[in-house]
Amino acid sequence: MHPVDRRSGPFPIRFLLSFLGPIVWAQIFLSLAYSDEPAASVPPDEDWQTIQSTVKKRQYSLAIRQIGSYVRTHPGNRDAYLLGGRLARKIHRPGDGLALLDRGASRYPGDPVIQRLRAELYLEKGDMIRSRKILSDLARRKDLSPEERQKIREDQKTLRELAMSMPPLVTFDQNINFQEAIPPPFQSPHTYALENASTHLRVSNIDLSYSGGSSIGTSVAVETPLIKDTVHFQAGDNLYVGTATGESTAVESYLFAGADGQGPDGIQFLADAGDVFAGGQVNAGFYGHVDIPAGPFRLDGQAWYQLPWSGYGQAIIAGGLQSGGLLNATWTLTDNLSFSGEYEYTNDTVGGNRNPFGADHNTLFTADWRFLKSPDLHVVAGYDSQTFTPFVANATTTVPVLLSSRYGFAGLSSLDQIGRYVVLNGQIGGVVGTFDTPGLLAGFQGDGGLSVQIGPRIEFYGNVSYESLAEAYVGSVTTLMTGINFWF
Repeated sequence: MHPVDRRSGPFPIRFLLSFLGPIVWAQIFLSLAYSDEPAASVPPDEDWQTIQSTVKKRQYSLAIRQIGSYVRTHPGNRDAYLLGGRLARKIHRPGDGLALLDRGASRYPGDPVIQRLRAELYLEKGDMIRSRKILSDLARRKDLSPEERQKIREDQKTLRELAMSMPPLVTFDQNINFQEAIPPPFQSPHTYALENASTHLRVSNIDLSYSGGSSIGTSVAVETPLIKDTVHFQAGDNLYVGTATGESTAVESYLFAGADGQGPDGIQFLADAGDVFAGGQVNAGFYGHVDIPAGPFRLDGQAWYQLPWSGYGQAIIAGGLQSGGLLNATWTLTDNLSFSGEYEYTNDTVGGNRNPFGADHNTLFTADWRFLKSPDLHVVAGYDSQTFTPFVANATTTVPVLLSSRYGFAGLSSLDQIGRYVVLNGQIGGVVGTFDTPGLLAGFQGDGGLSVQIGPRIEFYGNVSYESLAEAYVGSVTTLMTGINFWF
């Protein structure tokens, strides 16, 4: 589908939220039994017995729906709220559990078990701010039993550990077209502990071809723990080769070192700097990235200075460098609906940093509606507006950048795990708009890929995409991404 799903829009947030649940579940609850709290005596009634029978048959989704109806006529049954919350936690549906527990909390506002279970479901949902507030309020109470206080401390410890276990930001994938690799399979706490505490080798490749040119980007990077398991040192080299019709091949590179890490409440950061070779020059380059989740909102900011203008073969041949920034804000209105807005500004030079070339403004708005959970299917739709202002005459004869594009897009998107070690993704849709044209044009976009985990130490991934009308290029664009990760 549209490049936003490979950048920092709703796609990563779906990925991020989709695999947080299994991590939290595995770390907090070693047992899958729903009855981890002593249950009070419940007067028998036919509806309650029906619910208990459904649970014994392990029809948990049906039991949750039955409990939702049951508490409307039996609002005083505390155990019904707890059972519904634990079942939702068991099958990784925090939204359904919170809907029940919020009603239970309004009926029993001081109940520590209900409140703690709400905090655990918020944690599974990825809403660390609300989870932290509930747990902090509970920890200040003086009337809790030693057993309940111990469970709260365990949840607080898990919250801190989870904030340090987010997948790291990766320089190369962001640097070239701001694309992201296919998310890895949902992993166990053991796997994440291994990844955070071990040396990590990444080898990535992105091949891009379009009318009149192409570019190949290859990255080799090593990452190793620097401060406990929360900050990592990384160093590597991104090498870019560009070709264009009637021109000889040219090479650019970014030799870098830096650090990435995770802070409280799921904040992630990455910063690296190094030498950039382009246009016969060696210049200083920099890249920074911060990702800040805040409950239903998420802010993602990136900034870069004098990095290879790697999306065009012609730009590499001309020694193109690019500086700029990107800011994305995502609002997750419900578990199945999110909206995002994004603004990107770049300033480009050619001949190294010698010659100004142009500035680009890009604004993007997207809506993402997950209308089916199994298989995972989303409707993604939005609007993109891009304007390139050249600083030189006849700029498009040097690099075939579109001076303007304004279009709407819509399509279907999916991200599903198959078995334990394979994740598949795919998108297909269309665009309608103007692309340096006086009238409307209609085009097609599609991509697909997979990630395969071979045990906890090796991962392969690949993705291919095609755009018949691209936002910034003349003509169609095909992109192939492959990579392999090793942990030692």
